[in-house]
Amino acid sequence: MVMSERKTLVATFGFDIDFVLRRISGREYGKIILLSLKTPEGEKRVEKAYTTLKTVCISMGVDCALEWLEKNGFVRTIYSILSREAGEASVELYLTGGPRVLVVSALTAALMLSDRHAEKINIVVEGEAFEKTWEAPLKTLKKLVALDEKSREVVMHTAVLRRTSLAELSRKLGLPKPTVLRRLRELVDKGVVCKIGDEYLPCPQVDQLL
Repeated sequence: MVMSERKTLVATFGFDIDFVLRRISGREYGKIILLSLKTPEGEKRVEKAYTTLKTVCISMGVDCALEWLEKNGFVRTIYSILSREAGEASVELYLTGGPRVLVVSALTAALMLSDRHAEKINIVVEGEAFEKTWEAPLKTLKKLVALDEKSREVVMHTAVLRRTSLAELSRKLGLPKPTVLRRLRELVDKGVVCKIGDEYLPCPQVDQLL
């Protein structure tokens, strides 16, 4: 029997345990790591929330740890944590709890990771006021971020137009067909744009992000 790979949940964490509880319900994680900012005003509230959540983790037989982030160096600290965890298991980076500066720092740290580690990480964001989840393989997100300006334009036009021909793209972008065709071929090779017949559209993993 083939054993499934261990999965670690790395979550930004504030005073509210509801998001994490909802995420772990019905899912199996070998480890849960909570990232939280250490501030004089919020430390006791975070500790209280963590104590409650840890009780749930113990009842589920899951290792749970709180990683405090000091005032400086958020990105490099989170980078080190993600690198370590991605070296041992697949990782779900859950960017929903905690202050915005923490969420942005975690996303920035993820984008700085090597391609080898990015292969092991999936990013998840949930809406607070409505039931909507945005998920992105980090490797796909890194591909999009690494594109130059003209290639990003090509990708976004294929997303807006849904299915489009070379001629239509050339007209919309105001670029010669050979230039657009070269960009499209590069994007197809990278797995960002897919070609069906004579039409182009974002590949499925890219389409769900846009």
